[in-house]
Amino acid sequence: GFKLKFFHSSGTCSIISVKGKNGSIVFLDIMNWFVESLEKTGQRIGMPKLKIDFETCSDSYLSTYCKRDVEIEIENFKRFIKFLEDNSVARLCYTRASTAMAAYLLRHYDKRIYIHNNKEAIDLERESYRGGRCECFYLGRFSYANYYIVDVNSLYPYVMRNNSYPVKYEKILHRISGEDLQRVIASKSITARVLINTDEPAYAVRHDRTIFPIGKFWVTLTTPELKYALEHNHIVKIKQAVLYKQANLFKTYVDRFYRLRQKFKAEDNAEYVELCKKLLNSLYGKFGQKADEWRKIGNCPDEPDRVEICFQVGRSGVKQIRYLLGEIFELVGYGECFNSFPAIAAHVAAYGRMYLYKLMKITGEGNYFYCDTDSLIINETGLLNLQSQIDDSILGGLKIEETTTRLDIRGLKDYSTAGKEVIKGIRKNAVKLQEGVYEQQQWPSFKGVLRSNDANIYKIKKIIKNLNREYTKGTVNPDGSIVPFVLDETALLPLQF
Repeated sequence: GFKLKFFHSSGTCSIISVKGKNGSIVFLDIMNWFVESLEKTGQRIGMPKLKIDFETCSDSYLSTYCKRDVEIEIENFKRFIKFLEDNSVARLCYTRASTAMAAYLLRHYDKRIYIHNNKEAIDLERESYRGGRCECFYLGRFSYANYYIVDVNSLYPYVMRNNSYPVKYEKILHRISGEDLQRVIASKSITARVLINTDEPAYAVRHDRTIFPIGKFWVTLTTPELKYALEHNHIVKIKQAVLYKQANLFKTYVDRFYRLRQKFKAEDNAEYVELCKKLLNSLYGKFGQKADEWRKIGNCPDEPDRVEICFQVGRSGVKQIRYLLGEIFELVGYGECFNSFPAIAAHVAAYGRMYLYKLMKITGEGNYFYCDTDSLIINETGLLNLQSQIDDSILGGLKIEETTTRLDIRGLKDYSTAGKEVIKGIRKNAVKLQEGVYEQQQWPSFKGVLRSNDANIYKIKKIIKNLNREYTKGTVNPDGSIVPFVLDETALLPLQF
């Protein structure tokens, strides 16, 4: 008797709302707020998850084991709500990001933001929106020296606090000189499609994946990247430029939650420290959010719930069909959310990349071996060069996370030190069969369950994962050093140039 009101399932986030004769029910995934294992949650709140052997345990112990899991989640949520109430943060919303947005709107929204619907401008904003910088600069094993992992203290909150961001779309310019761009960028935020000629790997370019090439290429950049390009004479031509009024949007928000975080750290309240960190890092992405657009195409009262991927003869791409609660829906595209302003999110990400690049330049070429969004792996010389940046308490300062004499870099998010091993996609309890081959359990997401043969059964499977360790973000030299790709897109100039 229930009909679907709203459905969203992407990654670890799920929101499902259904309506019946006597009211509505909303189903939410705990990972909408806490993207961590239940074991880690239990450790964080002081309620350890129990151990179990499913092959030999009794029904009585299984019941106790499952009850403890529920108790951990209940206690975790009680503490989260208490944190929100005691610190007058915001109401509890369906996700961590929406809770952060509620906190921002409640006490910190003092500069009006105008959401616009200019498609050409939004397309450029989306082109300019790229994530953090993750690169290897050397592959191989390193030992007999000290290596350091250094992290930026709250990278995104730091750049959010200390920079201005777009608040109102003004206009698009299709003809603008470098001199005019230099003049207007002093007082405006800008997103622009430009032809770059550079000998520095400073700009993120999305090909099959995000790379940082040198050479000549077209790319859509935001204010911090454009300022750097102008300062270093890297801009050859400008195709389009979107101009915005700008303002400092996030100073009071960041100041409040960073101050709270430092207070809780001094009180040794690790749980509240983590909650402040999550609220600081979750806000900006809300401005870049996109939404699935589904269209109802029929009824299917006797069909099981599922998702089908349909290949159409004579047409590229696939069609996605969803059967849910007796209705059929077709995925027709992806649109902007009600409060999306991609230029804001794109600017935050770009300021973060450019700050990391600044730290790389201070470290010195040859002294950094790996980077990932807000961290660097560096040698002794690099650490000496960064001494003025080392401060584990101030926003934007660097803290030394680990010192090691053994370093093995195999690829992106794939490295080992004397103290830890990082391999993206490989569980901690995976069994290593041979180099680059692991056996582990696969726990399907809600979307994965719908794509299975029977959505009423949750199947945990054992799978074999073969890691492809070919490096595709630069040219790997025989000695393991990596140099940027060189692009030459002169032939791809738009016709008007």
